[in-house]
Amino acid sequence: MKNNTRGFTLVELMVSLSIAIPLMIVSSNNLKPLILKNKMTNHVNTFISMQRLARQTAIFQQSLVTLCASNDGEVCLSKTHWHEGMLTFVDDNGNRVIDGDDTIIHFHKTEITNLQVTWRAFQNRSYLQFNPNGWTESQNGTFRFCFSDESATFYRALILNRAGRLRLSMDSNNDGFHEDANGDKIIC
Repeated sequence: MKNNTRGFTLVELMVSLSIAIPLMIVSSNNLKPLILKNKMTNHVNTFISMQRLARQTAIFQQSLVTLCASNDGEVCLSKTHWHEGMLTFVDDNGNRVIDGDDTIIHFHKTEITNLQVTWRAFQNRSYLQFNPNGWTESQNGTFRFCFSDESATFYRALILNRAGRLRLSMDSNNDGFHEDANGDKIIC
């Protein structure tokens, strides 16, 4: 009787693993910057979408709309918690608290654990409010997006002007680091 079983010998398996494992390690190290850039881009784009939603809602509904940091979709947090999540709501009385006839527009919970988002602004407020013409309530400033355990080459900033318009930071001097509104390297 013939035995037609086919397979790898132990030597063949060891040789193929000794080739495959170093290749996988090298390729995974090359993919890390791409993965980090994609995570940062996704989070910044989500933030831009939330800001645009708040501004457009204020214009279309002719009402005051608040955008703030929130981790539960019910309460606004201080300016150091933007990385936990964002809440957008129509704020009829302008008190930055969901009460009365206020309507929640959208809540976004952030899933990235090593991301730090900070807000630094004129008048040192921890929230954004858009009035019916789409302008902020005298608020302009910078949101900084940083990975807590990664190189500053991945840091980004969104610069907000009083008219409610955002612009993304750039690496204008080609040194590998994005600059803030003042032209300085982004520091978190």
